[in-house]
Order: sequence, then structure tokens, then C-alpha cells
Amino acid sequence: METALRRIGPVRALIAVQLAVVAVAGLATVFSLPRFTGDEAAHFSYVQSVAEEQRLPLLGTDLISPQTEAIYEGTYPAPGQIDRRDRGLGGYSYEAFQPPLTYLLAAPVFLVGGSDYVLKLRLLRLFGLALLFFAAWLLWRLARAVCEPDEDPKPFFAVALTVFLWSGVVLRTVTFSNAGLELVLGVALTLVLWLAWQRRSAKLMVLAGFLLGVGLLTRLTIVSFVPGLLVVLWVILRDPSIPGRTRALAALGTLGLPLLMVAPWLASNLDRYGSLTGSAIVRDMQEPVLNPKGVRWDVTDIPSRLVVLTRAPLAEEWWSWFLSGSRRWVAGILGFAILLGVPAGVLTLRPRERRSRLLALLALPVAAGLAWMAIALQAANWDFFLPRYLYPAIPGFALLAAVALGRVSRGRILVPVATTLTVLLTGWWIYLAGVEPFTG
Repeated sequence: METALRRIGPVRALIAVQLAVVAVAGLATVFSLPRFTGDEAAHFSYVQSVAEEQRLPLLGTDLISPQTEAIYEGTYPAPGQIDRRDRGLGGYSYEAFQPPLTYLLAAPVFLVGGSDYVLKLRLLRLFGLALLFFAAWLLWRLARAVCEPDEDPKPFFAVALTVFLWSGVVLRTVTFSNAGLELVLGVALTLVLWLAWQRRSAKLMVLAGFLLGVGLLTRLTIVSFVPGLLVVLWVILRDPSIPGRTRALAALGTLGLPLLMVAPWLASNLDRYGSLTGSAIVRDMQEPVLNPKGVRWDVTDIPSRLVVLTRAPLAEEWWSWFLSGSRRWVAGILGFAILLGVPAGVLTLRPRERRSRLLALLALPVAAGLAWMAIALQAANWDFFLPRYLYPAIPGFALLAAVALGRVSRGRILVPVATTLTVLLTGWWIYLAGVEPFTG
């Protein structure tokens, strides 16, 4: 055992254990969740409309499918016992306002399941698990790009990879929705923008524009990456070593390509809803459920909403188990506060860090996401302070935390930190295996 570990190396072994935990947790999510969880039923019904009827569902009109209702009730293959219209919001295909790309890509996976709709659900979840591992591979590429030539990227990667052990990340990615593809695109955008800045590459900026277009066709929350894209584009445009024509083409591709890509979907929304998105309609549908008391939020509520983000590692399905006592401390210690404090503190204490401006690129999507949440709270009276909307930006931010820890300790504490977090999160998963929804 010791000889094998010495041959493999402790960091490689740690990463292998981390990936194994992600695989086991992901497969448990695929096969052990007996029913839909979160908004999965509405996403499942969306892809069913695309795959079987070759159309996008109509927001506010289409109900979830009978098969979706039966799986939700736990009666499948027998029909559900509840009239879908009597279930309020849950009986409608309320995710129909989402951009269509995920559902178009998932439609072939859905059809492979034949006439067994539980099998279809499991195949879609396996699709999500594959996306999670693809995102982990992209994070590895990002770690290699971020580290200095004389640094071993594996310890930095091991620290950042602990984010993929979060139950929130696993459940939101593996259970079917557009979150899995959004996570992949978030890490991919971070990687491409980093390389574009580092290499002063106009071609990579056009690729970033394409990825942004793909992201907007996946989920509109990807707009949190727009500020970073604009910053890197500004760096490219100000570089005198790049020919003027190349810079102009970079600007056109970076800004014009995503608009061109998203235009057909926006035109479809104008035709169906009379607006560029169906967000106003879905807001009216969800208001009685999400804000039944008609609370009016103001700027003084922002600090209390930010506290909710400390629950980021934990899927919302389990929040009720960790809202008091020692469980809250566990959630907070493993939570977002650590990743917020370490990079910000180190970059403040070491403002002359040679690549501090470039490293700040890893934090910008999180900052933009928080700003977007605060604006939505004030302008639309809509509480978007949910950690899942930041998940695409978290892997890059976690890598920033790893770099900060590595710079402070000269790399000495990276492996102990990654090991400790891995042990705690693995134990957390063992505990959660006996808690609903796994036991539902």
C-alpha cells in the first residue's frame, strides 16, 4: 500500500479520491433519488416537449407532462392521482422561459430511453454527471494555466476541486436542468479569458464571444462573466502590438457573435410573449409561491441575503437540516465565507503580487454575480440570492483561493487543506445519504 502510494504520489492519490467521491455521489444521485427534486420536474417536461413534440413549451400555458406528474407523485408507470392544474405552479412547465440549448442537446439522450420515462430521467442525470466531470477537466486545464511554470498545479487543483464535492454542486449538476452545461461554460469561459489576457490573443477573444453566446442560450445568469470579458477585450484593444484590423475583428467577434447567436431565441420570445424573455410571466407565476407575503425588499435587506450564500456547499433540499445549532456552523465553515475571505485578504495584503490584476479575473464573475443579485432585489423585488446562481463562477474563484493560500504558505498547506476539506465533505455525503431526498 505504502509502495503504491509512493509510486502514485500523495497529491495524485488525493485527486483520485476526490474524483471517486464525486463519482459515487453523482451515481447515488442518478440512481438513488426516487423522484424529482428541486425544479427538475419542470426541466424534464421541457426536454420532453422538445424531444417528442419538436417545439419549445409555452410558458403559462403548458402543463407538465402526465409522465412527469406520475414520477413526481411516485406512481409511475401508473398515472398520477392529482390533476396537474390543481398543483399550482408545480403543475406547469414553468421553466419554459429558459433558453433552449440544454434541452436541444439533451433531447437525443431523452429519446434513447425509449418508452421508460424513469430510464429517461436516469440517462439525463448521467448526462449531467458527464458534464460535471468535463467541468473538472476544464478546471485542471485552468489550474495548469494559472500556475507559474515552476509550480506543480496538482496541489492547487486539489484545493479547487473540493468545490465539486459540494452537495449543492453535485445535485444541481447531476439532476436534470441547464445548470450542468452552465457550469461547464463558466469554467470554459474563465479558462479562455485567462489565456486570451495572458497571450494577448484576439482569436481567443472571439472564442470567448462564442462561448458567451452558447452560455446565453443555456442560462441568462451567465451574464456574470460579461464584465470579465469586457475587461480582457479592453486589454486586447489597448495592446499596440496587435494590428488595428485584428483588434477591430476581435471586438466585432467578441461583442457581435453572442448577440447574433441569441437573436433567434429572442425573436421567438417576442413572437410568443411580446417581450425578449418570458421572465415577467414566470415572475408572476412564481410570486405567490416564493413571496406569498408580498415582502418589499430594500437595500437594508442585502446583508441578510448575503448570509444565505454561506450555505453554498449544501443543496437547497437539505437547508432545513442545517439552519440551527452546530449544523449551521458546519455549513458556514465549509461555506462561501472562506473562499471570499482568503483571496480578498491576500490580494489586499499583497497588492504588488506580480499577477494580481490577472488573478482578479478569477474573482470578477463572483463579484458581478453578487452585484446582479443586489440589483434584481432592488429593481425587480426578486430575491435571487441563491448560491446555485454563482456555481459557474465558483471553480475559478476556488482556484484563486488556492493560489492565495499557496502564495502565503509557499505551497506547504495546500495538500493539508485539500485533504481536510475532502475528509469533511466525504463525511458530509455519508451523513446526507440517510437524509431525504435520498430516503424519500
